[in-house]
Amino acid sequence: MDVLVYEDAVNPAWWLNRIAQSDWIAGQYLHTLLTENRFHKEYGDKARLLLLADGTKLAAFCTYAEKDDIPDTELTPWTGFVYTFPDYRGRRLMGKLLTKAKELARKDGYDNLYLSTREKGLYEKYGAVYMTTLRDNQGEESDVFRLETYGYYGREVTGIQARIPDYPGIVTPKDLYRALWPLWVRETCAPRMQEDWDETNRTLGQCSITAFLAQDIFGGRVFGVPLEDGGYHCFNVVDGKAFDLTSEQFGGRQLDYSLRYEQLRHDHFMKAEKKERYEALREALKACTTQK
Repeated sequence: MDVLVYEDAVNPAWWLNRIAQSDWIAGQYLHTLLTENRFHKEYGDKARLLLLADGTKLAAFCTYAEKDDIPDTELTPWTGFVYTFPDYRGRRLMGKLLTKAKELARKDGYDNLYLSTREKGLYEKYGAVYMTTLRDNQGEESDVFRLETYGYYGREVTGIQARIPDYPGIVTPKDLYRALWPLWVRETCAPRMQEDWDETNRTLGQCSITAFLAQDIFGGRVFGVPLEDGGYHCFNVVDGKAFDLTSEQFGGRQLDYSLRYEQLRHDHFMKAEKKERYEALREALKACTTQK
């Protein structure tokens, strides 16, 4: 399945017709807004409609927008109009769209993405954290949740700066995470994990090559947390501050970063495939940063 942006779609009329087939009053309202060209007027110039396409079928959709149905709030941006068609429910497909919405929020410079809902227990499985309850445009109570657009361990750490100028625009670990996001692909994933890799779990199998690339840029040392299979999950420590750009692959599981076993690139790169994956990621980063 592919995530499409309605505004960039080759045949938006086709997808508009699919939205009209949703059995949800808010979906019908969204269809009206789009048909009458009022969507961006109501939700902001940067608003986007995200479509999860299964070939020519529409599996799910949601919006990414500056505003939602909570008035008089400074919170922004929002994801809303979240809907999955009946034939596709129960497969956690909405995670693909929320991943795309968070990516758009990062590109716009936001650390958080918000959503309002009256549903209970629906979004927590995607990492949403309850914030508060506010009244929506209809005067009814709605729960407001926050999704962090940077989900890696140590994202709150500050003061770590790039020590080399080789990658323009990469100044902090957040910059590196944002740049690497589209570059973490199946081919850079560890071979034994490639079958399980997908775009909603981009950091899977990327830990060592990412940690050594981060070491190139920020200095410091690479350590490993021991795992049940006898291996190590690599992370970085710079000036005593730890961060792990690939921690999201573990979902909600919290690793014990006090367990620090130093990892040396000489040992890791004795595996030719790992060195090749590191070099591929490094060259992809050079290419994307020098083109800007």
